[in-house]
Amino acid sequence: MTSDRLVWALEILGLSPGDSAEVVRTRYRELLRTTHPDVSSAGTSEATDATVQLTEAHRIVLSAIDEHGQGSVPRTPAPSTAAEHQDICHHRRTTSAPDLIEIRSDGDTISMTVPPTEAFAILLDAGARIGGIGYVDRALGLLEIIVRFEGGPSCSVLITLQGRAFGTDAFITMESIEAAPTPPFGPVIEALLEEIEALHLT
Repeated sequence: MTSDRLVWALEILGLSPGDSAEVVRTRYRELLRTTHPDVSSAGTSEATDATVQLTEAHRIVLSAIDEHGQGSVPRTPAPSTAAEHQDICHHRRTTSAPDLIEIRSDGDTISMTVPPTEAFAILLDAGARIGGIGYVDRALGLLEIIVRFEGGPSCSVLITLQGRAFGTDAFITMESIEAAPTPPFGPVIEALLEEIEALHLT
């Protein structure tokens, strides 16, 4: 892990070298309560952007603690330029994970090589771009998106996340919420994959 990534993550979370893993988790939960789309006063897009940033920063800091092996955030050199990291904090396309995330689909399943918490944030962000967020339960790994098909019904798309040894599987089901048959959900999966790719996560 590069020191620049860790410096960026610490800035996002408002943490310092020497903070314990418990302090990191507590701070992450506190910030999540203010940025999550369900509670934030910002628009859905801005709130999901902030949630994705927080989740990625949390992952980076915990990884650094694990690598350090001392149970606290390791010390890092100062970032190369303050302006560079200012941009990272404010421009969405530069905040995606520097590591390659492999994403594949198979029928009604999207698989990602990231932990469930990160996969949830990615799908929440992508889902908000293709429809409205109907329900969110991070603890249970449940996400509902309401989509409307052009010339067709509005549908409830339910995404259920399951952690695996090498990542996360997202199982997708869809049901019409109008008096009309449920259309094929293939276009919804394609739209989710396109949004994820647009965010430079693949």
